[in-house]
Amino acid sequence: MMYNTQQILIKKGHRFYEYCDRMTFSAKNLFNATNFHIRQVFTAFEKEKELQPLQKEVFDLIEKHLSEMNEIKIKTVEKKREKESKKPIDQRKEIKDATLFKCPTPDKKLVNYGFLDGLFKVSGNKDYLALPGQVNQQVMRMVFQNWKSFFGSLKDYKVNPQKYTGRPKLPKYAPKNARKECVFSNQVCTFQDGKHLKFPLTKEKLNVGKLGLKGKLQQVRIIPKYGEYTVEVIVKVEDKKHVELDEKHVMGIDLGVDCLATMVDNTGAAPVIIKGKAIKSINQYYNKQRAHYYSVLRHGHGPKEGNFHSNQLTRLDRKRFYKVKDYFHKASYQIVKTAVARKVSTIVIGVNKGWKIEVSIKKKDKQNFKSLPHSILVKMITYKAEQYGIAVKQQEESYTSKASFVDMDEIPIYQKGGKTKVLFSGRRVKRGLYLTKEKSYIHADVNAAGNIIRKAVPNAFAEGIEGVVSRPLMLSIV
Repeated sequence: MMYNTQQILIKKGHRFYEYCDRMTFSAKNLFNATNFHIRQVFTAFEKEKELQPLQKEVFDLIEKHLSEMNEIKIKTVEKKREKESKKPIDQRKEIKDATLFKCPTPDKKLVNYGFLDGLFKVSGNKDYLALPGQVNQQVMRMVFQNWKSFFGSLKDYKVNPQKYTGRPKLPKYAPKNARKECVFSNQVCTFQDGKHLKFPLTKEKLNVGKLGLKGKLQQVRIIPKYGEYTVEVIVKVEDKKHVELDEKHVMGIDLGVDCLATMVDNTGAAPVIIKGKAIKSINQYYNKQRAHYYSVLRHGHGPKEGNFHSNQLTRLDRKRFYKVKDYFHKASYQIVKTAVARKVSTIVIGVNKGWKIEVSIKKKDKQNFKSLPHSILVKMITYKAEQYGIAVKQQEESYTSKASFVDMDEIPIYQKGGKTKVLFSGRRVKRGLYLTKEKSYIHADVNAAGNIIRKAVPNAFAEGIEGVVSRPLMLSIV
């Protein structure tokens, strides 16, 4: 089985807008409340000082309700044992004693999810109770995932500090007027009448449209975006579409700006390039308009005075996001369509970690490259390809533009601070052209895409590169 997502846009004026706004605002409050309690306990043991007022408030709350939390755990275990005792002896399961909660200590200063969830329940935390059951738990789990990522990054930072721009910081609070995503399971949000979604704490029902759900309901998410809300309905659908693929066929994709995606494969077919000038134009117009509106908004204000955002900027951000998303959907569709037609079983996409930060190109080109959300395109290609059983891999692509694909140059891996001693057979003479050892020209992005395949699958071109180095087909998205 696979999972698909259906999206419903909730704009201002929609009768379901108020519910979305209330739920996501309550989720933000619980997000901050959870983070607050974790931070106060964690930072209380960092230095040998007296507890600050807020830290003392949290510890007093824990001390007040700790015994009640443990009583609930003991009663839960007793109920389970009583239930098991009614079963035949050979069917009974052993129920272990309850693991009681303990007050945080310097050796264990990070409270876990179960502890904080129990504390919020017995103390009647207003932010916790403002959300339906399971929904509030999902918000809390989001915070604990942030802390888990923080400790993982901190551990890696101590070993490989060169991979980071600075020491990882504690998870931050959400801004005062922000909204946070809400997740509803199929136990609290149900599908009724063949066309309506029924949410908890409201009598309003959301119409999913004439087509209804294209699968079995699994989960619903309310996601705040640019002053509006997107209701994402996750459904379980039948297995991937059955198409004939060849395990030896591999496609490499080099992402860029003027050439948004350059596709090369080892089937002997001509390369295909999806032009990116249309989306580049969208991006340039957005950057120009945003700079103008922002300068008007900030005119006459000091660094910490006045507003930093307006409804006009929100509308501009929203319009640009939907245009980019539409273009990427069309581009990803063409990419997967080409892969299926050529019976490609694996797609390799060239992506470098931190490539948007450390890219070394002209200032004008850097603005276009850095502001294009290539990660969205990668995700779209991935989930669309998986529907046909095509695997998608991300490959580190250092030196793929410098090495000669035609001459099969060795392609090293970039190491920060190290010097590469490999001499390449060819060179990039100007935008879009690569000169090989034999003084023949090849499209520079085709050269890079071919090398991306070679990095992931070294023997992919064992049968030669005939057809790959021909003139690429240029594809425009409208």
